Amino acid sequence: MFRRHIKVLAGTGVASLAVALAACSSSTSSAPPAAAASQVKPTGTLVVFAATSLTDAFNKIGDQFEAANPGVTVKFNYNGSSSLATQITQGAPADIFASASPTNMTTVTEASLESSTPKTFAANQGEIMVEAGNPSHVKSVSDLANASLKVVTCAPSVPCGALATQIFKNAAVTVKPVSQEQNVGGVVTRSASARPTRASST
Repeated sequence: MFRRHIKVLAGTGVASLAVALAACSSSTSSAPPAAAASQVKPTGTLVVFAATSLTDAFNKIGDQFEAANPGVTVKFNYNGSSSLATQITQGAPADIFASASPTNMTTVTEASLESSTPKTFAANQGEIMVEAGNPSHVKSVSDLANASLKVVTCAPSVPCGALATQIFKNAAVTVKPVSQEQNVGGVVTRSASARPTRASST
């Protein structure tokens, strides 16, 4: 049974998944009496839309949740938060939306598609990825302004790109990327396949 109203993460990890599953079970059976509700084991598929930067952590959480709840399958859709928000507002079924940016969460809440109030559950920070051994001796953000370096960032329209843009502004440096990707995964892939490359991501 598809759901249009989703649970936005409130808290961290498995606790959030458990709350969402209890509220949005895929089961089509009628609700149990209140007294017996706590004894009912959740079943069905839990659909999680999450920012690409959360992939490793959420995969582990998903495995743990499935192990603790044998009747549940957790299905992930990882992508840039802006792309996920667009999918949700266009009708894609989701139980949980974990956005890397409050702006993209607002896209969903302004469409009245949430079933809870969004809350911050994690923090992120910028990172510079370099070649093994750092042969170009990149030590700071200012080094990325060197025209001899090939720099890959996220596009400014997605959270990781917006953060990179703000970091460059704060450092008062002008960086001209050779490519701007739609999510962190794209930055990593592009950087690994186009050496020598310096990547700025979150």
